[in-house]
Amino acid sequence: MSLLTIIQSACAELSITVPGLVAANTDPTIAQLKLLCQRAGDELARDYDWSILRVPTSFTCTGAIPEPNQPPSDWERFADASKIWNNSRLWQLNGPVDAQTWQRNVIINTNPVPQIWRMMGGKLAIYPNAAGETISYEYVSNAWILVNGTGSTYAATWANDADTSRISERLLELSLIWRWKRSKGLDYAEELENFGRAKESEIGSDRASEAFSLSKPNRGNIPDNYWPGIIQVNP
Repeated sequence: MSLLTIIQSACAELSITVPGLVAANTDPTIAQLKLLCQRAGDELARDYDWSILRVPTSFTCTGAIPEPNQPPSDWERFADASKIWNNSRLWQLNGPVDAQTWQRNVIINTNPVPQIWRMMGGKLAIYPNAAGETISYEYVSNAWILVNGTGSTYAATWANDADTSRISERLLELSLIWRWKRSKGLDYAEELENFGRAKESEIGSDRASEAFSLSKPNRGNIPDNYWPGIIQVNP
């Protein structure tokens, strides 16, 4: 499916004249449907850390505070439970710290180990920041649209009829339908319920399994004091 087919399917269900194009369509109804489809995708992208939108990234520190090019331009937020790692020193940074903790360390000129980090003016700040070190982390991208449905060019807004969603387009269609009915003052309770059930199903399918420890005691749930051999006691 694409922007065009999502709108066409919604129009067919809502008994609206099915359009032949959407992006360049000046019809107020189709323009509203496009706007609602954008809003539906934006909220779905913010509501859950979809695996398709989770992006691992790494960069070489410049030494500047904050880093001028971090996070990337498509950054929406840090992924749930994600950590920032210093690959060069093989440790996990502490943070995000609050403003007072940051100021105290900077003013006193401490050398916290591991380093600390926070967001500063929309940029990633690390203290102390050593040029040349490699930092890595995972974030959620705001680019939930695949431009023209092919390749690897992503965007955060619809632009072409052939654009496709990286999030389930079935969810977009269901969300679009209840949103349109709500905007017209119609009863949309059933449509909202259908969307809610479909959303939970998609999240359940996309959600990772529970955290798994790689430490030996947890392999097969073997306790620390377990001895696999036989103990014989001589009389």
